[in-house]
Amino acid sequence: MKKILTHPFILSLLIVFGLIFLNSQGWLRFPRDVFSGLTDSVQKISYQLSSKVNQLASSLASLSRLNQEKTGLEEENRNLLSQLVQLKEVVRENEFLRQQLNVVSPEPMELILADVIGRNVSPFEETILINRGRRDGVEEKAAVITAGNFLVGRVIELTDCSAKVQLILDPNSRINALIQESGVTGLVKSSQGLNLTIDFVPQEENIRKGQTIVTSGGAGLFPVGLLVGRISQIISIDVEVFQEAKIEPAADFVNLDKVFVIRQ
Repeated sequence: MKKILTHPFILSLLIVFGLIFLNSQGWLRFPRDVFSGLTDSVQKISYQLSSKVNQLASSLASLSRLNQEKTGLEEENRNLLSQLVQLKEVVRENEFLRQQLNVVSPEPMELILADVIGRNVSPFEETILINRGRRDGVEEKAAVITAGNFLVGRVIELTDCSAKVQLILDPNSRINALIQESGVTGLVKSSQGLNLTIDFVPQEENIRKGQTIVTSGGAGLFPVGLLVGRISQIISIDVEVFQEAKIEPAADFVNLDKVFVIRQ
């Protein structure tokens, strides 16, 4: 009899019948309620945690979409700015050509696409190295731009397969430029790669924040009409003969990975 009672199957049946009996007498209500309460609490916490995780995931997805939209809008803004500058330059050139009938309109630029493969940034020099050189048609002093005719710099050293480009942020860089809205000329330079400014603007000229700075073609270093940037701050002292202004560069020098060399 003892062996029969200790048999697993029989023992299981006895436990089941015992639980049924205890439940029918109401003796299992308290542990059942306790277990149910614990289960409900766990389910509630799990649901709240799941809800928070879903909200966080939804917020991150929304943030990602907003960042993508912001990037797209910034790119669209750069393209529109480039088109606006080109249109203004065409209008300015046409007006000049009407006054000087013997001047021939400049021909379209021929461009050489290059990858940026190195960069040197110091208080004394700001340059990049590109993977195009003499055998690709690159020449010394050639202007270098990004998409949209945004000025980057000019070639200062060459090998057969690479070229060193002096950025407009380089302290030794000098650019003959003009304020497109007024035609006032000045000299664009950099102070240790920190600030890009246009200097030697006559004090009596009314220059404003947001005005566009383009290359004037003076000294033959750069073609006419390349976009340098926009005025971000006026620096004017009454006792000085000239005034100057800080410029926000048009080119994105932080994420510079591809450029165009203008074939001379």
